[in-house]
Amino acid sequence: MGNEAGAARRSWVVRRPQRTTTLRVVEDFAATPEDVFALEVSREGFERAMPPGVEAVSWPERFAPGEVLEIRWGAAGLYPVRWVAVIDAFEEGRTFTDRQVRGPFRFWRHTHLVEPHGSGTGTRHTDVVEFSTGLGPVGDLAAATAIRGGFGPRLKKMHADLANG
Repeated sequence: MGNEAGAARRSWVVRRPQRTTTLRVVEDFAATPEDVFALEVSREGFERAMPPGVEAVSWPERFAPGEVLEIRWGAAGLYPVRWVAVIDAFEEGRTFTDRQVRGPFRFWRHTHLVEPHGSGTGTRHTDVVEFSTGLGPVGDLAAATAIRGGFGPRLKKMHADLANG
């Protein structure tokens, strides 16, 4: 693990800018909250749900506040991006929040929440992403479009993984 990941463990301070954009994506799954959450925090589930070329370089054995995730991928297939995030909040089986401490955004905070929903064993999964590109409203709008577009394939892969057990 590099110096950035070690510094993240020491609780990097990343200031939230005055203006951020927030996206909320809600999806219902025909699986238990326990199964959906387990998929969310698993390295394998993450890598299967991401586009080709996205790699989890460092992934904690157990999620907890202060743990570090390091991800690498080629942005637009060309430029290698290294993303380091720290877990800010974690409640086993229910929610966690990761915050970028190194990566392409000026600010990024992503909360994952699973809750029982419907009759039986259904689950409502909510992603709340708060971010700033540092490129103003036009940059944030372009990023929001790309981020929202990335959720469709990710959620489809999660549905498939959960259906296949």
